[in-house]
Amino acid sequence: MKRYLVLFLASLVFLALSACTNQKEHGSEHEGQAGEDVMIGQVIKNGMEINAVYLPHSVEVAPVERGGKEGNIHLEADIHATKDNSFGFHKGEWIPYLTIDYKIHNLDTNEDVEKGQLYQMVAGDPHYASNVLLPEPGNYELTFQISEPDLSRHAEDVNKFYEPMTLKWEFKYDEAQK
Repeated sequence: MKRYLVLFLASLVFLALSACTNQKEHGSEHEGQAGEDVMIGQVIKNGMEINAVYLPHSVEVAPVERGGKEGNIHLEADIHATKDNSFGFHKGEWIPYLTIDYKIHNLDTNEDVEKGQLYQMVAGDPHYASNVLLPEPGNYELTFQISEPDLSRHAEDVNKFYEPMTLKWEFKYDEAQK
């Protein structure tokens, strides 16, 4: 009986150690197909690391009305706390309940081609995203308007949330990235 107990405990230790070695450290990249994200830009602001990226194809989203429209890219905002975050989040934690509006402007034709909202989603980890249709390869400007989280806070423990912020990046879209 003692021998079975030792084997059982050894098995538990082995399983626990195996689980620990397979943990992904919190960070700014979400899990997905390796090397698939195309980086648009990154900003460190208001205690957050904000990464604008896209997948060079749309993805099936459920429910469809929350970012699953027809598109040729899957636009994402990966937003995680930095170590100087004063809103109650630990370094590397995803920041929930943000409202992120986006606008995409074609720099070659000087036309706005897409605008909308990025929705909270989960795949390999949580992120904000929506399928987006870019009409042609070319040079674009992406604008994010990020509002404070729709989240209550303990006023004595957590600083007041930041004012809405606008971030802009220029990027080149090439259909060959598919």
